[in-house]
Amino acid sequence: MHKRIWWILALLIAVAGVVLAAVVIRTHRQVVTQQPRISVADKSNRQKMTIKQKDAFIRKISGPAVKNFRQNRRVLPSVVIAQAILESQFGSSALYRLAKNPFGVKGRYHGQSMSFETREVENGHSVKVMAAFRKYPNYQSAIMDHNRLLHDKFVRRSNLLSYRTTTRLLQENGYATDPHYAHKLNHLIVKYRLSRYDLEALNEN
Repeated sequence: MHKRIWWILALLIAVAGVVLAAVVIRTHRQVVTQQPRISVADKSNRQKMTIKQKDAFIRKISGPAVKNFRQNRRVLPSVVIAQAILESQFGSSALYRLAKNPFGVKGRYHGQSMSFETREVENGHSVKVMAAFRKYPNYQSAIMDHNRLLHDKFVRRSNLLSYRTTTRLLQENGYATDPHYAHKLNHLIVKYRLSRYDLEALNEN
């Protein structure tokens, strides 16, 4: 008799455990589903950029970019500006607005990051993935961090005066998965005459 009672109690406990686990799993799925998936290229707040707005964005990035190159001769301003244009779509991306990250730099900055949905090229195919991107306190910090990152990990040379060589090194050393990344940067540099900022940095007197 006692054995039967203990067996029934054990069965009831097991059933209760299964039910509780199911409730927890269902609740977790609902929470995950309800979390917004923010895209790096989020277009919800994006409007067609005017020439005036594009020029203002270029000036905003060019100042610190020129100053950095004059101080350390690491990355040409034209490349810095072109990357900011391409990665943030002239400052209209969610990553730029929410994380002050103009360059699509992944990882953490002093422990700070934000997750966004982005596109990567894998085996020749464009796929959507979730990734953690560095969150900066201000744009100056983002530009300085980007400057160090490019020099130390991707360009690995100082006083490099050819923007085409610089963009090629970014492509070869894996800054982006897009196989046309260097070509896109070169196109932006020519289209918006960004090499004038290289001359400005070199002719500082």
